[in-house]
Order: sequence, then structure tokens, then C-alpha cells
Amino acid sequence: MEDDNEVYEKAPSSRVPVKEINLKEWAAVIRRRLWIIVLTTVLLAVLGGLYSSQPEVPLYSTSARIMIPAATPEQLSTIKVFIREPVVLERVIKDSGIQRSAGGLRNQISVGSVDNSIVTIISVVDPDPALAPQIVNAVVRVFTEEVSKRMGFNGISVLTAAVESPNPAPINPPSNRALIAGIIAGLVIGLGLALLLESLDDTLRSERDLERILGVDSLGAVPKLQRKDSIGNSRRKNEYVRGEAIGS
Repeated sequence: MEDDNEVYEKAPSSRVPVKEINLKEWAAVIRRRLWIIVLTTVLLAVLGGLYSSQPEVPLYSTSARIMIPAATPEQLSTIKVFIREPVVLERVIKDSGIQRSAGGLRNQISVGSVDNSIVTIISVVDPDPALAPQIVNAVVRVFTEEVSKRMGFNGISVLTAAVESPNPAPINPPSNRALIAGIIAGLVIGLGLALLLESLDDTLRSERDLERILGVDSLGAVPKLQRKDSIGNSRRKNEYVRGEAIGS
């Protein structure tokens, strides 16, 4: 059994100043630093709204489906590589007369497969909804000819050619994503700044802060003295002193 004095001596060591955080303290911090959160949120929301209001060039996508009956997966992969090769793209540019570089046209073209089958999808994204299907069909035609010429592979067939839509819809319609992202970022950054400033602020605001820092219990608190009470007390003290002087 430990001696009482020993327990008493160990007691202060258990009161190591540790800054505890609970929900009430978090709420108090948010109330004190609310202006930072509001200011950051409004600022980033305005920037996001300005970005969202900027006109964006509408883009249209179209695609064609072809079938490549390759003997092996390696041969299929090799043949599909030809679709975006300069030897194909330069011929497409020359035959179509479009004002694009081979690198720029390559960035407009994407190639995919349907469920890892031999059915391949060739897609093109372009600001002109009428030009996009022309480019796709030109790529399919030149690609088929180049594969036959350079690899001796003649089994490529077109399942679905690209056609111009009578009511084309852009793939990048206007949205408020930048505005929403700005609001969320403003809230997160504002809250982070509020907590950072609070962690750097050593001001003691309550008895609990004092007990936590000093490691001792508080016996009481001196209420804040109002100016009116101070004047009243001073007058009563003067009257008491004058009364004592007259009585003496």
C-alpha cells in the first residue's frame, strides 16, 4: 500500500498540461473564428463562380465500331496501335484537308475495346459536331488500308460507322462544379486556418484553461468590475471615511 504522502507527491505529475479538445471547445473555436471561415468561403466561392461563368467551347464526341479478328491478343494489340500512329493520322489530315497537326489529332482520338473482345471502338472529340464523324470514318478507312499494306492483315470490318447526330449534345455542358468546389474548399481551408490560429493563441479565456496550464484547481474567480460599481464603491468608501472623521 502506497503511503499517502507518496500519492500526494505523485498527484501533480498526473496533471501534465495537455490541451484537451472536445466538441464544446470546437464549437467555441468556430464561433470565435467564424469570420475567417466565412471570409475564406465567400472568397473561394466568388473565384469558383467567376471560373464557372467563363464561356467554354462545347465539345462533341462520336465513334465507330470495327471488328479486328486477330489470331492472338498480341497481334490485336499491335494492330490497334496503328490507329493513332502518325502514318495513319498524316494521311487522314492530308485526305480530309483539316487544319490539324498529327499530335493534335492524336489527342482527339481514343481507342477502346468492348468487354476485351475483338470489337474496337474508335472515338473522336471535336468542337465541330459535323466534322467529328468525318474524322472517325477517315481514320477507320486509312487505318484499314495501312494495316493491310504494312502487315498484310485484311480482316478488319466496320460494324458501325460514325454518323452526324441531328441533335448533337456537347459532352461538356455548363456546370457549377467550380462554384461547389470553391465553397467546399473555402469551408475546409477556413476551418483549418481557424484551428491553426487557435492553436497558436495562448490567451487564457476560462478557469479551465488556467487549471490546465498551471495544473492546480481554481478556488474561485474574481468577477469583472463594472465602471458603475467601481464609482459607487468609491463614493461609499469616501462617505465612510468622512463619517469616521466627523465622529472622531
